[in-house]
Amino acid sequence: MKQGSKRILTYFALVVVSLSFFFWGLVQAQGFLVPLSVAALLAMVMLPVCGWLERKNIKRGWASLLSVLLIMSFFLLMAAIIAGQINSLAEDWPKIKQRLEPKIEQLQQYIAEKTGISEQEQEAKIAETIPGDSSPGAESPGESSSEDTLSSKGENQSTVTQDSTQQQRPDTQDTAGSGNSIGSMLSNAGSFIGGFFGFIGTFLLTFIYVFFFLLYRRKFRLSVLKMVPDDKKELTQKILFKSTEVSQNYLAGRLLLIIFLAVLYFIGLTISGVNNALLISVLAAVLSLIPYLGNIIGYVLAIGMALFSGTGLTGALGVTITFTITQFVESYILEPYIVGDKVNLNPVVTIVVVVLGEAVWGVIGMLIAIPALGVLKVIFDHIPVLQPLGYLFGSEDIASEEDDEKDNFFSKAKNWALKRFK
Repeated sequence: MKQGSKRILTYFALVVVSLSFFFWGLVQAQGFLVPLSVAALLAMVMLPVCGWLERKNIKRGWASLLSVLLIMSFFLLMAAIIAGQINSLAEDWPKIKQRLEPKIEQLQQYIAEKTGISEQEQEAKIAETIPGDSSPGAESPGESSSEDTLSSKGENQSTVTQDSTQQQRPDTQDTAGSGNSIGSMLSNAGSFIGGFFGFIGTFLLTFIYVFFFLLYRRKFRLSVLKMVPDDKKELTQKILFKSTEVSQNYLAGRLLLIIFLAVLYFIGLTISGVNNALLISVLAAVLSLIPYLGNIIGYVLAIGMALFSGTGLTGALGVTITFTITQFVESYILEPYIVGDKVNLNPVVTIVVVVLGEAVWGVIGMLIAIPALGVLKVIFDHIPVLQPLGYLFGSEDIASEEDDEKDNFFSKAKNWALKRFK
């Protein structure tokens, strides 16, 4: 019994240590692995486009290049739209600030009435949380009153000394201050330029990877098949096909879904009179990639913009109706028809993986966590030893018969929509 417990503890410790080193390695190799992983997923998305171009008698090299230029143009167009809308938001910010200040005052008054904390105390507590300028020479009233005599005795001498020093070395402090200011500006400019060129380099490197993944995809597939025994080649071929199919269906479907959602959000928010409706619509559509939380964040952004842009409760009601209708259309019409049922993942595992992806690689980790988990599920489902993990990652046996009966109305609506749109 003791030996069995020791063995379990040993295995558990080895798993914990191995996972710790694994995730530590992912964080350390982020600069190398992130563009490579994103490029692999984008290449899977563009495989149908590249294959279609090749069937039109276009050589593989040119087909790969055109596919890369197409997906690059899409991202540049999205960036241009967001940049233009942010510029418009910056121009409207003074008006938004004017509307925001009275609301903040009302909130402070409400807090003062309910809690007894005065507005001055609230501002003081806020000021404590914000680092400000400190004057090391400032003293308390008690200290200054006790040392008035000593300080007054030395004032004349110090004044004479300072005057003589300033006459001997004029503008020394101004020169030092301007030098520090120039140095800070140069440092900030250097950091910005370095970050900008680093981003551009990573952006271009990612699409270079996409080009070569598309160009040499047959060689990569054959290389993987050569690494496995002959009796496992058929299984490996099946895993590669299923993994590519899952990634294509999910990523390409999500890309189309983002476009549809952005259009629906834009129409609803424009009718509701929300300023910068295009920016909010694009952000809300992109945030839908984050399961469960993304839609909530997008809704909060739209509500905030509706309230601060002067539309009031009418605009907030319009935003709520827009998001409610859009979410229904997404869940029961667009998502089943566009994305399909290829990525059936356990909701709990999905949330854990998304949070873990954000902790390891930030926003990029959140976006690629679900397709990566879908690929892992395909691999685990086809390897007998790992099939329990594939079952854990999947959504099999989650819904009971009672849940199915409760969801009868939505199931009927879903089936009706699929019959009409297919």
